[in-house]
Amino acid sequence: MAQSLRTQALERQRLFRDMSVEELAEAVGVTPRAVRHWEAGTRAVGDRAFGRLLEVLQCGAQILTGRDPGTESLADLRRDAGMSTEEVASVLRNKRGAHDLRISAEKIRDLERGRRVRGWAWGSQETLGQVARMLAQVYRIPDRVVMDAWRRSRPEDPLPLLPAPLVRQPAGKLNAWSSLNDRQRTYLTCIFRQDQEAEEEQRHARHLSTERRPAAEWRRMTLALSASSDAVGYTRIQERLREAGVHDPGAGSSVSALERRGLIFVYRDRVYVDGLGDLPRTRVEMTRPGRAVARAALGVPRPAGPPAPLLSSWLWKIMVRVARAGTQGVDGSLAGRGPHYLAVGQSPDGRTPSRGFIVLRHPDGVTHGPYRWFLTDSGQHHIDDHLDAYRSLYPGIDAESVDGSSG
Repeated sequence: MAQSLRTQALERQRLFRDMSVEELAEAVGVTPRAVRHWEAGTRAVGDRAFGRLLEVLQCGAQILTGRDPGTESLADLRRDAGMSTEEVASVLRNKRGAHDLRISAEKIRDLERGRRVRGWAWGSQETLGQVARMLAQVYRIPDRVVMDAWRRSRPEDPLPLLPAPLVRQPAGKLNAWSSLNDRQRTYLTCIFRQDQEAEEEQRHARHLSTERRPAAEWRRMTLALSASSDAVGYTRIQERLREAGVHDPGAGSSVSALERRGLIFVYRDRVYVDGLGDLPRTRVEMTRPGRAVARAALGVPRPAGPPAPLLSSWLWKIMVRVARAGTQGVDGSLAGRGPHYLAVGQSPDGRTPSRGFIVLRHPDGVTHGPYRWFLTDSGQHHIDDHLDAYRSLYPGIDAESVDGSSG
């Protein structure tokens, strides 16, 4: 298979990066004549060369092809990775647990084209989930991207069941904890506990549909104010420290030691307090490594997010809203970052595609006026596949009136 390009798209990207035809050809590993054919539209780009083009030009596939993020098929994912079906089959055959699948290039092509894949093992949803996980690893993309593309490529098949993720051993994190003295461990523990309380408060606020504060704001927690406790009292972290037997102001050497080890960030500024004026303030924020060290040492499991490929509660709430709107659609001013994760043509991080579950367009039969949000076929399929799971996972979100059948 080969990939056709949009007219002049490749030439524009090449000139934007100030590359000649010869320079681009050398970087991709083809002849200048091949590049000229691609730019003229007289020859499609081979699988391996297409992946190299994306890498060299540092652009997404949609720039060269016009394909919207959130509409990828399994074949698109492979081409974006710059691999032929033969190469994918060769890599998969060496994966653990792949022996009984007898993977071949023909089976990869059948998989991509929605045809029946021969072999008894390919009839198991668990086995197919293993294949989906292996493809995600080979293409270096999240499981959800492969699962969404799988559903688009094979809409009539049962959905693969992904294997449970492996739990990594926290040996390195425990070594970091062991390097701290007792006082530093107490500080890290109290800061972590307050961080988790703040996180739980935000989750609760989200379920109540109140305004979401950015994490950069609520994760920065006040540790201490430079004033008498008789005048300003104690911060929530200081209260925790006092309960643990630490009674100093809480902004000294132990905090500096945690910061040097990369376990917390420390911010020092001033804040106005009625009757006291501007006071020096110390705030702290857990780093990701710091949070991981604390979790490992205290035996606190990471909060389990929804299993792939399910959505978080706030994204599912958006899906429910759009699904309920039906043929009327939802106002095009849908707020927040939800569309970056859900909408065709969007990307949550500029690299991986959106889920492609909603699209902004005119209502059916209308050619002008405001655009509105509607479910895509992929979005309806996702609801069909997982509605019962969502109702169990998020009982606080009323999805009873959502239709779980695409008919």
